[in-house]
Amino acid sequence: MKRNIVFVVVCICCIVLFAGCKQDRWYDWKVQNQLWLEENKKNEGVIVSHTGLQYKVIYQGTEADRKPNSTSYVTVDYTGRLIDGTVFDEQVLSGYMTTFIQGWVEGLCKMNLNGDYILYIPYELGYGEDGAGSEGYEGYIPPYSTLIFEVHLSDIVN
Repeated sequence: MKRNIVFVVVCICCIVLFAGCKQDRWYDWKVQNQLWLEENKKNEGVIVSHTGLQYKVIYQGTEADRKPNSTSYVTVDYTGRLIDGTVFDEQVLSGYMTTFIQGWVEGLCKMNLNGDYILYIPYELGYGEDGAGSEGYEGYIPPYSTLIFEVHLSDIVN
């Protein structure tokens, strides 16, 4: 019985230690991203939504009555960067809005067809505390990353 209690205590200590290591490892990156967003929202033309999404309208688009909704099927041409300028993705993508990160859904719903925006997505609306992909591989997004997307909305099917 005593041996089982010791084992459980050791396991709990290891879990707490490893969880703390993950947080400490990314703490500086998290702070850099938060400070970057604080500075970015002061830039001319940057709009901040109630969720914390920041965006800038480059071109509103051609058809004011054609905006996607949260269940639309859309085609977008985009480039995704981190705050340090690292490009993690660049492509034309078609898909249902229900499969996208929260920051994309919110941002794309503001756009008209053929619109061009820059979306500045805080980690809470992106890939969160876990990030995406595998460290050391192309397309990796570290935990707590602000995502910067230059997006062109080229098609909408509601």
